[in-house]
This record gives sequence, structure tokens and C-alpha cells, in this order.
Amino acid sequence: MTSNNSNKQNASLAILKRLAIRGSIWVIIGFGISQIMRFGGNVVLTRLLSPEAFGIIGTVTAVLIGLEMFSDVGLRPNIIQSQRGEEPAFIRTAWTIQIIRGIILTIAATAFAWPLAAINNEPSLTTIIPVAGLTAIIAGFNSTWLLVYSRRMVLGKLVILDLVSHSCSLITMMIWAWYYPSVWALVAGIFANRIVKVAASHTVLAGTTMKMQWEPQAASELIRFGKWIFISTALGFLVARLDIFVFGSIAGMGMLGIYLLAKNLSRLTLEPLIRLSSTVLLPMYSKIIEQEPAVLRSQTFKSRAMLLILFLPPLWAMVLWGEQIIEFIYDDRYHEAGWILKVLSAGILSSSIISTITPVLLAMGDSFRNLISTTNRFVLQILGMVIGTYYAGATGFIIGVSMAEFLCYPLLVYLIYPYKVWLPLLDGVAFGSSFIVIWIAFGIN
Repeated sequence: MTSNNSNKQNASLAILKRLAIRGSIWVIIGFGISQIMRFGGNVVLTRLLSPEAFGIIGTVTAVLIGLEMFSDVGLRPNIIQSQRGEEPAFIRTAWTIQIIRGIILTIAATAFAWPLAAINNEPSLTTIIPVAGLTAIIAGFNSTWLLVYSRRMVLGKLVILDLVSHSCSLITMMIWAWYYPSVWALVAGIFANRIVKVAASHTVLAGTTMKMQWEPQAASELIRFGKWIFISTALGFLVARLDIFVFGSIAGMGMLGIYLLAKNLSRLTLEPLIRLSSTVLLPMYSKIIEQEPAVLRSQTFKSRAMLLILFLPPLWAMVLWGEQIIEFIYDDRYHEAGWILKVLSAGILSSSIISTITPVLLAMGDSFRNLISTTNRFVLQILGMVIGTYYAGATGFIIGVSMAEFLCYPLLVYLIYPYKVWLPLLDGVAFGSSFIVIWIAFGIN
């Protein structure tokens, strides 16, 4: 009997491993293609638009990303880890909540437009943000059946959808910028992306038919799990985008555009790693906890080691040769982004290591500890910005943002320690090798 159970467990883990590998391959291929398209489009658009346009759209995008995060607050991890994650009533209730949040967040974007315009001394934001904010309503109508694909770790269709919607967005931006070079070209591209995605989610990728439904039990579970996710997502948005809102007021829209160029390049490896963590590690950890919790630590080690070996070296290259990369790709107007790329990439090294750990908390259903981790990062980032700006202005601001990432790790270790998945040797090797690279890039000179 024990032998049969062991065989079943091994078979289950083997299936899970195949799904994880297949999903990882899809995510990496999809992200690689999308980054090539984004990079090519970025190079073209920098020829057609001014740095100020990228500074303005950076502020607008920061708002939209916040709206997008809120419109899906807690729903995705809840559907992935809940035993009811594929029941029609549960999915439709989640869809209803998502639509309501999308409407509320569009109203919120309109309310934020004037203060952001005043802070950044950019009157055009009072018009651009409310118009672009309408995309939150569109995103709110995305079928929540898309989240079931993530739950099942069937990621190929989602990757293809992202590539198609991104292609439509990029084509729209370039055509508009060619004929009418202004920031509205970038706004039009965002609309194209959202419209394609919502249309596909209810047609070619449709599963359970969406309709308004409110099941009290499902709503209670979604809200109970999501109350901490809601706050955590809000703080996560600020962690990711607060620097954009603040830096524009310190250095102006032109310098903000240069900063955003460096920031986006520094995140080229972090973004696929975060995507793999949420689309592969989270559902994989959830299934392991449900089926065979005893092997969670060993599976965590294998998954994290593989991802860090794959994603840390490109970041090391940006830390070492950031200035040369910028000078090779962009014209003289953007060359100041070189040293910024080096500094931000150094901080992203810590973010990359941490991003492979945090899915454990949500897989365990511990959204409260996840909130504590995000809150810690938010507080440290504010301190880094304030202290850095006080001592060295805009330069200190950038250095402070980067250093704050490393200070997040100790508390995260404390938070995950009860689940026995802390891997000090693996983390020590990852941080140690990264510190050597940083010392070579900055310390020798």
C-alpha cells in the first residue's frame, strides 16, 4: 500500500514537473519575443518622440499599472490556490468584483490627474491620465477564465495572447507617432493592447461563459483572502512606481524619460523572472503543498537555483557595462542613462533573488506575511529616496532606490522561516557573487 502511494506521488510530481518545464519554456520564449519587439519599438519611438514624451507617458503608465494591479487584486492567486478555483460561480463572482474595481479605479485615475499634473508641473496630465484611465474599465471586463489557464499551468495560449496584444499595441504606437508625433501615440497603443485582450478572452480563449453573479460564499472567500492582497498590491504598486512620481518632480520630465529608459532596461531580466514566479512557481508550489508538502524544500531549491543561474548573469553584464550598452544603442540625448542603468541593475540583483522566494507565502495562503514583506520594501524604498536625495540630490535618489532592495532580504528570511524553505547556502552564493560584480563595477575605480 505504501509502495502504491509512493508511486502515485512520484507520478504526480513528474506530471507537475513536466507542466512547470513546459510553462517555463512558454513564458521565456514569449517574454523573449515580446522584449525584442519592445526593444525594437523603443528604438524606433525614441527617434520619433522626445524624452519629454517618454517622461509624461512614464507617469501615465505608472498610474495605469496601478489600476491594472488593483483591477485584479487578489483574484489571480486566490483562483490558483483555492479548491473552488474552477467552479463557475466562483469565477463569475470574481469577474463581477473585477468589473467593479475597474470602474472605481477609472474614477480614481481622474481624481489623481490634477494633483499629479501640479506636482510634475505638466498640465497635459490633467487630460491624458483620465483618458488613459478608461483602459482600467476595459481590463476589468477580461474574462477570469484566463486565470484558470494559469491555475492549470497551461500557459501557451496566454503567452500567444500577450504577444498578439503587444504587437497590435506596438504597431498602433509607431503608425500614430509617424503621422502625429506626440504622447497620444503611446496612449493609443495602450488602448489597442487592452481591447485585443478583452476581446480574445471572451471569444477564442473563452471557457466558462461570463455573466454577472454574486455568490455570498465565493465573495466571502475572495474578499477574506484578498483584503491583505489589496493592501499589498497597493504598496507593491507604490514600490514599483513611486520613484517615477517623485523623480519627475525632482529632475523634470526630460531627465525622468532618461531615468525610465535605464529603469526599463534594468528590468529586462527581472520582469520575466517575476512572471515565471507568478505563473509557474506559484501554481507549482500550491500543488506541491496540496499533494506532497514534504518535498517543498527540495523542489524550491531546484527551481530557484535554475532560475538564478539563468537570470543573474545578464544583470551582472548590465552592472559591468551599462554605459557601453546605452552608448551603443541610443543617440547622445540618452547617454546619461548609462550610469543610471549600472546603479539600478545592481539593486535589481537583490530583487531577482527575492522574487523567487515570495511565491511561497501566497502558495501557503499566507497573504498577511506577504503584506508585511511588501510593506517593509515600501518603507525602505521611501527611506532610500529621502536620505539619498537629502545628501546627493537626483544622484543620491537613484542610489538610495537601488540600495533599498538589498535591505529587504533579512525580514523576508524571518517571514518564510516557519515554512522551512529558507536556503541560506543558495542565497549566500547568489548574493556573494553579485557583490563581487558590484565591487568590480564600482569599487575598483
